[in-house]
Amino acid sequence: MCTPIGHALAGVTLGLAVSRRGPWLSPWRDLAFCALVSQAPDLDFVPGLIMGMVEEYHHGISHSVGFALLGGLICAALGWRRGLGYRWGLLGALLYLAHVLLDYTTVSPRGIPLWWPFSEARLLADNPFFIDVWRRPLGWSLVWHNLGAVALEAAVLGPPAALMLWLRRRWFRGPAVSQVG
Repeated sequence: MCTPIGHALAGVTLGLAVSRRGPWLSPWRDLAFCALVSQAPDLDFVPGLIMGMVEEYHHGISHSVGFALLGGLICAALGWRRGLGYRWGLLGALLYLAHVLLDYTTVSPRGIPLWWPFSEARLLADNPFFIDVWRRPLGWSLVWHNLGAVALEAAVLGPPAALMLWLRRRWFRGPAVSQVG
């Protein structure tokens, strides 16, 4: 699975691309919203943490197209009061699906149930690109391995996020004012 940093970078990139017409909340709140929603599938860690079995529920049905649609519906309900239900729903589904697809392209021992509820099969890309995150045993090999995973994600997902931030500044700067005189 990708790290939270990789998921946040992908979320920010997608969020900025989808919200090109203007900020929905405020420029910085939009970024935070996109970064947080892109982490939603990993909430399946919580039951395992409570029970003392960290990996027990991770990469379950929350990492699927079915849950991406559910995430989109939840975001649509949140945006409905602001008159942005459709746009927030689309963004929520895209952010959620991006997380699922990143995990699909990451080395994983179990794969993910990508097509749930249509299929229970656990899938993993034939040639996973991203490096999995190690959680134990704690030691320098774990630290260096996970730093390598973060570096790869930053190298691949950071430039598109930086480009979208730069473009967004240009889009919302407004027309240039020339001074005559």
